[in-house]
Amino acid sequence: MGFASHAARTIKANRALLKKRRSYGEIREAYEGYVSDQNLQFKELTPLEQKRIRDKIIYQAKKDKIQTIKVYASISIFLTVLLLSIYLSYFDEINSAFNFHL
Repeated sequence: MGFASHAARTIKANRALLKKRRSYGEIREAYEGYVSDQNLQFKELTPLEQKRIRDKIIYQAKKDKIQTIKVYASISIFLTVLLLSIYLSYFDEINSAFNFHL
C-alpha cells in the first residue's frame, strides 16, 4: 500500500504545479520589450573582405575534411591490422592443435 499512497501524493503535487504554470501568452508578454527593442549593427564589408573571409572558410573546410579522412583511414588501418592479427593467431592455434608431432 505504500506505493499507492506515494503515487497519489505525486499526482496531487503535479496538479498543483500545473495550476502554477504560465501560458505562452504570459511568457511572451513578459519578454515583449526585451526582444523587439534590440537592433543589431553589423559592419559593412567590402567585396575584397568578403572574398577573404569566404576563402578562409573554404580553406578551413578543406583542412577539416582532409583531417577527417586521415582519422578514418588510420582507424580503418588499425582495425584491419587488429582483426587480421586476431584471425591469424586463431588460425595458428587451430593449425598447431591438428599438427601431430611423431
